[in-house]
Amino acid sequence: MKLYKLLVDLVSTGTSKSNFYKNMNSTLKRLNGEYTMLHYPMEGKENQTFIEGQKNLTDFCISLLGEVGGKDLLEIGCGNGVQAKYIKEVGGLKFVTGVDLDEASIDIATQQQKEKNIKDMLFIVDDAQVLGSIDKESMDFVVSIESAFHYPDKDAFMQQVARVLKPGGKFLVADLLTTRRSKDAGVRKFWKGKMVHHHWNLERYHERFGESQLYVEDTLDITDRVLKGFEGYRKWISNIEKAGIIHDFFYKVFYIINAELIRHQLRRSMRYLVFVGNRS
Repeated sequence: MKLYKLLVDLVSTGTSKSNFYKNMNSTLKRLNGEYTMLHYPMEGKENQTFIEGQKNLTDFCISLLGEVGGKDLLEIGCGNGVQAKYIKEVGGLKFVTGVDLDEASIDIATQQQKEKNIKDMLFIVDDAQVLGSIDKESMDFVVSIESAFHYPDKDAFMQQVARVLKPGGKFLVADLLTTRRSKDAGVRKFWKGKMVHHHWNLERYHERFGESQLYVEDTLDITDRVLKGFEGYRKWISNIEKAGIIHDFFYKVFYIINAELIRHQLRRSMRYLVFVGNRS
């Protein structure tokens, strides 16, 4: 990649949600040598890799659903599909469907599925607030991990989760919640609009769940475990495949900025919450 194009791409990251995920996909692929999950890592063994940390978080979330083998699962906000493929593999699911609004991410997921000849999976471009491609009462499990903060109408999202779940079906929503008491303004409000960020606080989530058909069995705060999952990130970037001193420098700076921003937000203004329950 020519240097000027790399710089334009990385600088454009904060201008839109699609640019962010495009560049995050390419950066993580450069860091790990393959497409990786797009969510945060969680603490595990000492000196764990970034991918191991991500798997820890996914394993933790899926364990909260109980036995998933032989069942149908929908991942809402599946991104590049890496997590959906991992869930199917380790969970022994009958069929996994992934939906995401970003066409480029679904293209990656579909292509990777074909290249690895993975059966009994389907990736679809769809809106979490509509789910027009998913039939009523067709899913045993629905998961959404680090995606719901992008949904402007989370009430509609909850309605759709309840609609597509079978009676007694289970759901899991892992989301980044705001702890700020005042509304965003100025540059922060402008940037969050560009990035399509719509963070709720815990009180609002509980209120809306109470008004929906979704019964929350447990609410878990894993913020501290996620922060610990990031502790070794400077070691991870030292493994970036060498392609040139200048290129490597900009990729590393991009990754450091994002990692430090995430850590700052989790310490100051965000909490990482996991809601698990069933359709009442």
